[in-house]
Amino acid sequence: MTVGELIRRTDAHRALVATDGRALTYGQLHESIGRLAGELRSAGVQPGDAVALSLANGPDVVISFLAVLALRAGAAPLNPAYTAEEARGYLTDLEPRLLVCQPGAGPGIEQACGDLGIPVKALAADRASTPTLGLEPSAEPDTAPDQDDVALLLHTSGTTSRPKVVPLRQRNLAASITSIVDSYGLDASDVSHCVMPLFHVHGLVASTLATLASGGTVVLPPRFSASAFWADTVSNGATWYSAVPTIHQVLTLRAEQEPIPPHGLRFARSCSAALSPVLQSRLEALLDVPVLQAYGMTEAAHQMATNPPPPAERRPGSVGRATGIEIAALDEDWNPVAAGTAGEVAVRGPSIVDGYRDNPEANLASFRDGWFRTGDLGSLSADGYLTLEGRIKELINRGGEKISPLEVETVLLAHPEVREAVVYGLPDDKYGEVVAAVIVARAPVAIDELIRHCAERLAAFKVPVSVAVMDRIPTGPTGKVQRRLIAGLVAQ
Repeated sequence: MTVGELIRRTDAHRALVATDGRALTYGQLHESIGRLAGELRSAGVQPGDAVALSLANGPDVVISFLAVLALRAGAAPLNPAYTAEEARGYLTDLEPRLLVCQPGAGPGIEQACGDLGIPVKALAADRASTPTLGLEPSAEPDTAPDQDDVALLLHTSGTTSRPKVVPLRQRNLAASITSIVDSYGLDASDVSHCVMPLFHVHGLVASTLATLASGGTVVLPPRFSASAFWADTVSNGATWYSAVPTIHQVLTLRAEQEPIPPHGLRFARSCSAALSPVLQSRLEALLDVPVLQAYGMTEAAHQMATNPPPPAERRPGSVGRATGIEIAALDEDWNPVAAGTAGEVAVRGPSIVDGYRDNPEANLASFRDGWFRTGDLGSLSADGYLTLEGRIKELINRGGEKISPLEVETVLLAHPEVREAVVYGLPDDKYGEVVAAVIVARAPVAIDELIRHCAERLAAFKVPVSVAVMDRIPTGPTGKVQRRLIAGLVAQ
């Protein structure tokens, strides 16, 4: 099964609604996909190519993504906030045929493309029409997309290695989409309010593609806005939304100042970071609908487990049961541990990626017999509910944005007065974690200067909120940095 085969509706029912008033029916969506696919073909895109996307949230992202897939190519959506330095690394890995962008969106990425000689194709600035590159569509015959085509290319960062490229195939995405539709009973009457960025699998796969596969409608604001959320939800008849806990927390705090209006939501979904039972309880009381915590990863094309909607049981603190795949908790030798015992969470099934691209070392460590080790610590109950007990990997999780400490350390170490640097996650009430750092300096250096140095080279969410200066970095018996001890030492 391919993604295109799942989105079968072609009538006048609303498919995509932008909060700026732009809307497309399913018939218009398919027409726009076909035209843009023809233009991309004229621009030289061939089956097996990668096409980078730097687009603000809205219908253009969805149409461009599906047009790339129609050509049997792979889409690589990038965060438009990336600096040129960040984008250069990602683009070097991806080797895209070209970049599709909007005028003024992602100037850092455009600069990096210029440096690397990657062609840049801008969509027309007239947002009242469907997206176009201004080219005559090629009418060359194509072969139909295949389930083994690589459809989505995303990076996932580690703490001790370069970011890894995850090549998700059509069949991986289709399996995840199908399980999401089935998990929540989505149908044509549903309206998803997509508040997550479409360069992540959360917003793209769960909020958007699953809704389109169900025949429903997707509401697409350009970004999450707490002040506009309820007006957009009510005016468009949204029946559900999915978000990271940070967004749920913001909505909860705002509700204390401005009452929530009558709405048509039937559930809210939480994923991409741990949802505390306290926040879940408060949110359910405010919304008067169930809040369903789920568990997803890029390597699994997003959803792996979820708490079910009523009348089935949902368990606060748990991410629910497996959806469309198998889940196990394993010991270091890949053997399952007993129910209720903590082990490394591993997953196997049709939505799981075959392996990282061009990274045999990472594949050897993470994949075996179809199983993928997630790097998360968790335990399974006897009846299959998964509870996550902490991250084995040392990624910093800022409101669902996964940040590699190594990437930020590399930037700090590029400053001439920094001799050593260690980056770690600092607990934060709003974001769950924020980025903090300690350094050993070669000579006296102002903290503001270090933060400004990072801000010029990193997207804003990766910039440390604090930098402490230490005489030495603490290490363990083997010489490894003890990140988990650093926050306590800095606080002393």
